[in-house]
Formats: sequence, C-alpha cells, structure tokens
Amino acid sequence: MSAIPVEPRKEEKFKRRLQRVVREEDLARQSDLVQRIAADLNIDLLTCAAALVFMNQPNLYPPLKRQPAADPGRAPQPQYKMVRYRLAVGSQHQVSRDQIQAVLVSESGVDKRRIGRIDIRDTYTLVELPDGMPADIFQLLAETEIGSQKLNIKRIKPNKFRQQRNVSGEENGG
Repeated sequence: MSAIPVEPRKEEKFKRRLQRVVREEDLARQSDLVQRIAADLNIDLLTCAAALVFMNQPNLYPPLKRQPAADPGRAPQPQYKMVRYRLAVGSQHQVSRDQIQAVLVSESGVDKRRIGRIDIRDTYTLVELPDGMPADIFQLLAETEIGSQKLNIKRIKPNKFRQQRNVSGEENGG
C-alpha cells in the first residue's frame, strides 16, 4: 500500500485537535466502545481507528480519481451527503463568495472542491458543506468573523415536504 501524502497543514491541525482531546477529555467510554465495535465487526483496532478518521475527517487526503461518469456530458455527483448552513454574513456586509470560501477552507479544513453552492443574500448566506462537521469545527466557525461580522453558522433543517416532492416528483396534498 503506497502512502498518499496528507496536506501538512491539515495533518498538523488534526494532530493538534487530537492532542487537545486526549489531554482534556476522559476517553474511557469511547475506548471501550471502539474495542467493542472492533470485536463485533471482527476488525483490528487500527482499522477501526482509520475508519473513524475517515468518517470524521473525510477531506484529510486529496480525493481519489473517480471513474468517468456513464454520461460524459454530465458532471459526476458527489459521493457524500451535503448539508445546508446559514451564515450571518451577506451582501450588506460586503462579503464575496471567495472570502466565504477562503474562511471555510482555512478555519474548517474542508477541501475547496467539497464546498457546494454558496448563495449570498442581503443579510445572510446559504452554503452547502459535506455532512459530518465535527462539533469543535462548527463552534470555531460560529465564532469566526469576516470583517467584523461573526459567521454565527447554523445548520438548516431540511424541508421534509420539499424533499418528499422532489423525490417522488409529486406534490403531497398534506
């Protein structure tokens, strides 16, 4: 197995987060859980830890080259779930798409290519990010500022009616 290099900045940030958690938290229950899961799944602890890293930090490594889509005229769909967030900065705060993208990349470590749609409105911005944002990154983004305006990021709950209509192609009379 050849080693794929991790971006050094992302690796250092990940190490610092791990170090802080190990230093500040009692991980006895989590250790017990990992041992039980590894035993239940009949996998070794290192494989279990690697899977947990992948689940928690999917953008630590550059994306693997994917097979071309069946339809060459159509862009390949991402293989990860996207979640919509609301940022408390908008056009009235004179922010640009590039500024928002740069802050998300630098503060959360998310790969620029994995940031979905950015919709800047007057007083807020809607942005799509990969599912599974760790709580400490979410808290960091909530406190991060662009200019003098805090992002105050909030997850937007999906509209179940809209999802149902989009999936079935029909509207529900409710």
